[in-house]
Amino acid sequence: MSEKLEKPVHPGAFIKEQVIPAGMSVTDAAKRLGVGRPALSNLLNGNSSLSPNMAVKLEKSFGVDRQKLLDIQAAFDRYDRQGKEKSIAARTYVPSFLTIKAGQIEDWAEKNIDARHLLPVLLRKLIHSTGDELRQVDFPGYDNAERSGWDGWVEADAATPWIPEGKAGWEFGTNKNPKIKAENDYANRASVPPDEKAECTFVFVTPRNWPGKTDWARSKQAESDWKAVRAFDASDLEQWLEESISAQMWLAEQLNMPEISEFETLKQSWRRWKEASEPNMTRTMFEPSIIAYRERFKEWLEKPSEKPFVLAADSTDEALAFLACLFQDLATRSEDLAAVFKSAETLRTLADSSSPFIPIVYTEAAERELAALYRRLHCIIVRPRNAIDSEPDIALDLLNRETFEKTLAEMGIEGDRAEQLARESGRSPTILRRRLSQIDAIKKPQWAGDAEVAKSLIPMILVGAWHAKSNADCEVVSTLADRPYKEIEEDIARLRPSHDCPVWSIGEYRGVASKIDALFACKHYVTEKNLDDFFFLAEYVLSESDPKLDLPEGKRWAAGLYGKVRNHSTALRDGLCETLVILSVHGNNLFRERFGINIESCVSSLIRRLLTPLTLDKLLSHDRDLRHYAEAAPDEFLKLIEEDLRQPQPIVVGLLKPVESGPFSSPSRTGLLRALE
Repeated sequence: MSEKLEKPVHPGAFIKEQVIPAGMSVTDAAKRLGVGRPALSNLLNGNSSLSPNMAVKLEKSFGVDRQKLLDIQAAFDRYDRQGKEKSIAARTYVPSFLTIKAGQIEDWAEKNIDARHLLPVLLRKLIHSTGDELRQVDFPGYDNAERSGWDGWVEADAATPWIPEGKAGWEFGTNKNPKIKAENDYANRASVPPDEKAECTFVFVTPRNWPGKTDWARSKQAESDWKAVRAFDASDLEQWLEESISAQMWLAEQLNMPEISEFETLKQSWRRWKEASEPNMTRTMFEPSIIAYRERFKEWLEKPSEKPFVLAADSTDEALAFLACLFQDLATRSEDLAAVFKSAETLRTLADSSSPFIPIVYTEAAERELAALYRRLHCIIVRPRNAIDSEPDIALDLLNRETFEKTLAEMGIEGDRAEQLARESGRSPTILRRRLSQIDAIKKPQWAGDAEVAKSLIPMILVGAWHAKSNADCEVVSTLADRPYKEIEEDIARLRPSHDCPVWSIGEYRGVASKIDALFACKHYVTEKNLDDFFFLAEYVLSESDPKLDLPEGKRWAAGLYGKVRNHSTALRDGLCETLVILSVHGNNLFRERFGINIESCVSSLIRRLLTPLTLDKLLSHDRDLRHYAEAAPDEFLKLIEEDLRQPQPIVVGLLKPVESGPFSSPSRTGLLRALE
């Protein structure tokens, strides 16, 4: 049977009984010492520790030996620290997950030139994931690793086998001779004031194997300069890693271990996201969303876990990149605990672990494993933004124009190129990344690899957008697809839950997220018949006259009240016009070699047929479409206008008449002016 240690007296109790004269009040004693009454009261009642400064004051005021008082405090601290270490060590459990040996750690330090900058990151993750009652943790890594001052600093209200209680200054180095580095660091801290040393533990860490670490620490401890002196080497790091899931994952990623295919850190997710495009993506695109959702996310993290946090985005990669930026913005220990799990089996292995971590999942199989975790761990689920059954806590939307332009400007993209990318991407970060990527696997979305899915998308891509409750619109889509419309709705329902979904459904409207993105992705499945049918249907829809022209000019603003509206929706007309613009610019590159058709010429011919013979009613009927026609066939459009202006009585002059008075009157020349602009 082990001998039960007798608890030593707290210095406050000793001072109360043996130092302060009987009958003297705490208030009078505090005045005599020159300290506040609360400070002295906390010490006497055992709620705070005796500082070297207070020991000096007691010696001067009451004649007690200050060293004796400090020895009593040290004895109490040792007893208290041993009890806490045993308690914490007993409850830390991590099942066999990743095995990282001391030799691998030393090899990493030997062969990785960045190990000096990465070691503080490893230590920070170890401390955040295994520490208890941490008040401050500061371990600058990466680009900030060479900052002056302590290499690391920790303040903890509870001890663990690796983290001292109270204040601890950490020094470390990857040098081949750790003793020389330890001696230099120890000497460099000689200027620290004695009273600060007495309250601080000096800790030295090396990723090398150092057989003499214990003797070195013991010899420095004997000098009694510091509260305590400790030294850890690769062997200690190996044992410490066994208690931390998040630190194991991070180091395994640095070591390129085979098991990393089952998970990744958020930093790796961000690196994959930004480096896939040329130029690299920036964090600017997520700033408005971070501002909008920061407090909600922080509040969820700070409360006991009751349910998983659900994040929806256009793609998994976009969601993970956003999370990486959000965690970094919060700058809390949570950033070091979060990791992305691809494998349900890995999560199942870790279900019984007592080591804290924040699992992030995006597959149904991995999500099911959260049933055993979410009540005691904060868990995050990533889902598609279009998922019908999803009610996310955060839904990342398309970027607004200001954020989109600011992001591109930061990437060095401005002017016409920025406008082009806005059209091509629909201001979706996921599609923007794809448009800027040089990697074929990223340029082509996953859904485009399924031939049946790609073929089913082609009619939707060519149409662009439509009103699902308009029989006329649905008939156009059905004719282009050559199958019943209800089957198209079924296709949309199947596609929406997928990540990086190419279609959207909002209320009574349907459409594709980015027509040009989808067209490039599915170009190999487009047939000559698809294009012929599109040009036929586009001419049929766009030729429809505007019935509001049957009304007197002063009543046209109320055309809807009189039932004077087109059969086909404005969404459909705009979608068809946008396709004409895309085909004019990119059609020949995409299809001319395969079909032997001059697509640009086909678009120009269609625009001429739509506008000839040119009449005033035709110009008014196509008013909002003229700008699209001018963009799709600029030469043909200008030729038509110039031909008209050469006539004795040009038709376009009819658009220049004064605007009638009235609150709803508007100039009839707006469409033409926008087209010419």
